[in-house]
Amino acid sequence: MQEKLTIARPYAHAAYGFAAEHGDVPAWSAMLNALAQAVVHPDLEPLIAHPRVTNEQLQEILGEILGSLLNEKRANFVSALLDAERLELAPEIAELFERQKAASEGVVDVRVESAFEMSDAERERLVKAMRERLGKDCEITTTVNADLIGGAVIRVRDSVIDISLRGRLSALEQRLA
Repeated sequence: MQEKLTIARPYAHAAYGFAAEHGDVPAWSAMLNALAQAVVHPDLEPLIAHPRVTNEQLQEILGEILGSLLNEKRANFVSALLDAERLELAPEIAELFERQKAASEGVVDVRVESAFEMSDAERERLVKAMRERLGKDCEITTTVNADLIGGAVIRVRDSVIDISLRGRLSALEQRLA
C-alpha cells in the first residue's frame, strides 16, 4: 500500500495544484472520488489490465461513467493516467488529493485502527488530544481490526503511532531476539 501511495503522490499533487490554482477543487475532488470508485468496480476492474482493451476504449467508458464530472482538463488527467498505465492508482490518488485538500483547509486527516469499536467519549478524547498535539482541527476515521488484540494504531500524515498490544508484543519479541 505504501508503494502505491508513493507512486500516486505526484499525480495527486499535480491534480491538487492545478485544481487549487483554477479554483476548481470541489469538482476535481468529486471526479477523483468517482474515478476511484469506478476503477475498483467488479465490472470495470478486469477491463483495465486487459490487453485487448485500448486506452481509447477505456477513456470512452470512463467518459460515460463520469459524465458531467469530466471537463477537458479532467479528461486529460484521466488520459494521462491511462497513458502512464496508472489508472489503477485512482483510489490512492483520490485519497492523497483529499488529504492535501484537508491540509489546505487546516484540517488534518487522522486514521485510527483499533481492536474494538471506539465509544463517542473515546473518540472525543482522541480528537481533543490530536487537536492539541497538532494545533489543527482533525478529521477522525476509525476502523476496527481485531488482530491488534488491544489498543490502536494511529496514522497522521506519514506518521504512525502504534499503541496496540500486537505492536508492543512485536517490539518485545524483537528485543528478546
